[in-house]
Parts: sequence; structure tokens; C-alpha cells
Amino acid sequence: MLTSMKKKLSFKEEPPTVNSLNEAQALIQELWEKLRHYEDKLSTSSKNSSKSPSSDGPKERAERKKLKALVAAVRLELNKVTRANGEN
Repeated sequence: MLTSMKKKLSFKEEPPTVNSLNEAQALIQELWEKLRHYEDKLSTSSKNSSKSPSSDGPKERAERKKLKALVAAVRLELNKVTRANGEN
């Protein structure tokens, strides 16, 4: 039997709570801005910028891989939250 080799992401803190729709909208806006920043950072490489190919070392490639996983996890959680709020 094969087991998954993927390491699951675990969040150290509980998600923030909000007391009003305005707070929820502000939180969602903040999270989308962070997500856009990470996606922009993730997309910068020697292939799409003026960086030299030698600047894309193993450390940067590993960091991009971590950021991709983080972006995917954030998108998943945001989709869950927005779907749950839409049902209420």
C-alpha cells in the first residue's frame, strides 16, 4: 500500500474571528493583497525578469516551491470561507 509523501501544511494559529461584515470584508481584502504579493514574488525568475539564470539557485527554487504550496493553501481556505459565508 502506497502512502502519500506530501507533507500536509499545518497552521500554527487559529484563523482570525470577525464580529461584523465590515471586519470580514477588511480581512478578506488584506488576505487577497498578501496572496497577490506572494504570487508576484513567486512568478519572478530568470525566465520572466532581468535576473540572470545563475541567480535561480536551489534555495530560490525551494522557496518558490514553498510559496506555491502556501498560495494553494490560502486559496483553498479563502474559497472555503467565502463559500461558507455565501451559504449563511
